[in-house]
Amino acid sequence: MSQKNKKESREISRRDSVVGVNADMVGRATGSQVFSREEKPWLPDKWDKEADVVIIGYGGAGATLGLTVAEWGAKVLILEKAAFGGGNSACIAGPRFLCSTDDAKMLEYMKWMCSGQTEEDVLRAYIQRLKDIPQIYRRLGLPLADNPQPSRIDGIFPEWPAAPGAEAVRALNLLNIPGVLTAGGPILFNALAKLAEAAGVEIEYSTPAVRLVQDANTKEVLGVIADSSGKEVAVKGRRATVLACGGIEFNEEMCKQYITHCPIHFMGSPSLTGDGVRMAEEVGAQLWHMNSVSGPLYWSIKVDNNLVYATYERYDTPVFKNAGSIIWVNKYGNRFHNETAPMLTLHHGSRNRETWFSFDTEVAQFRNVPAFQIFDEKSRSVGPVMQVMNNTTPPWSKDNIKEIEKGWVVRADTIEDLALKCKFPFIEGVTRGGNITPRVLKTTLDRYNTNCKSGSDPDFQRKDFIVPIDTPPYYAIGPMFPTFVNTHGGPKHDAKQRVLDVNNRPIPRLYAIGECGSLWGPYYNGCGDVSEFFTSGLIAADNVLTETTWG
Repeated sequence: MSQKNKKESREISRRDSVVGVNADMVGRATGSQVFSREEKPWLPDKWDKEADVVIIGYGGAGATLGLTVAEWGAKVLILEKAAFGGGNSACIAGPRFLCSTDDAKMLEYMKWMCSGQTEEDVLRAYIQRLKDIPQIYRRLGLPLADNPQPSRIDGIFPEWPAAPGAEAVRALNLLNIPGVLTAGGPILFNALAKLAEAAGVEIEYSTPAVRLVQDANTKEVLGVIADSSGKEVAVKGRRATVLACGGIEFNEEMCKQYITHCPIHFMGSPSLTGDGVRMAEEVGAQLWHMNSVSGPLYWSIKVDNNLVYATYERYDTPVFKNAGSIIWVNKYGNRFHNETAPMLTLHHGSRNRETWFSFDTEVAQFRNVPAFQIFDEKSRSVGPVMQVMNNTTPPWSKDNIKEIEKGWVVRADTIEDLALKCKFPFIEGVTRGGNITPRVLKTTLDRYNTNCKSGSDPDFQRKDFIVPIDTPPYYAIGPMFPTFVNTHGGPKHDAKQRVLDVNNRPIPRLYAIGECGSLWGPYYNGCGDVSEFFTSGLIAADNVLTETTWG
């Protein structure tokens, strides 16, 4: 390896002593072998492909790991289920990452956040590797800010300012790109991917992993069976196989079992269907944090091919600035929440859970699920009334006409007629189905409009955009369901990102990074996920190349 490459690689990992061993091991990697099914029936007849490190999933974590180990000379193959990379990393809002002014206090804060659900050495490893993230940013080829300083904004960093150790939590943005704070995910991922592919990382798109190949005796994970254009292919991981395929967001059954039986939506990549959870379980992995989620921050509808469109959590948009005549009502027709609650007070949606998921024991159904967004012609005419977060989802039209024509938005000349069109289905254990009661919706709108004349909202303390809904025709979107950003659950890992079995022992040669078994427990801090896709990729890189090659 040239001195130039060694110098560049140290910007990613400072583990020089490990690297010296790794380089030697890469040179000893063996070729593919053919095994007899009679001898070892759990092995494929042959390996169609092989690499030192096989990574399942090409998001931010997979790109970070792939880049790091490829620069040390290892052969890396990434299997990506979708036709393009990015995963949930392409959906994150901004480029900030967490940093600490005092590691001991940061550890105290992280321990409170995880509430005993995450081992201390895992948290220490995360905090330690936060220091290496700036070195990656400087290599991305993106414009850097002059003299950037760590920021403290109570309600985001730290998200929980009253928690122990919160005074040490900061966030840092090193980039100088207009608008990047609201669209940083694709920018970060594309820059990382460009470096990874230049380093020689090979990516197989549209190739979902099907199952892991595990030695029945040693329990080593030796590779993976994947689906390539309908044909099973065997991919050998000479040193390690890494799960980087995200969470369970678009697996409705897993969400129902692990999170809530109430229907919920997610704003991320539709390819995140719990594949890593399923495959890890099949080889004996222990799961953790399966009920850990970020949200709910929005209400949304899910339409063609799992496309999700959501209400706004930011109010510097035309529909609010130029109109603002929007409210939410529950299935009865009653308002239940401040539709413009300040983002800094929501704690990534934790504050919303009690109200949004309120269950009425007297009538045995949820009070506020599903919900409907109600607005008038003033708001319809000034801008899109719903947003997207996943950059692969087509944008909502500026005049809302296309969505009206598709039936995603219903329209009526009177509030009473609008209520009759606001239909919702029977959902077992959630709601009995029906439509909004016209009388209730009319009463709700009359009270809201009366309050608007006085410029106040005594019912829900809405302070901004108190604008009457009084210009027909009237519109509704729904039924809408609570909408989260992402999940954190998956296979449990140790401080080296090694997947653990039910006895807390590492499953040999199997690692998990990023959102696939994230370290976050009951609580979450903004910027934590983007920080973790970097840190987990770096930590795994330190360790996968210490594995000896097999076969």
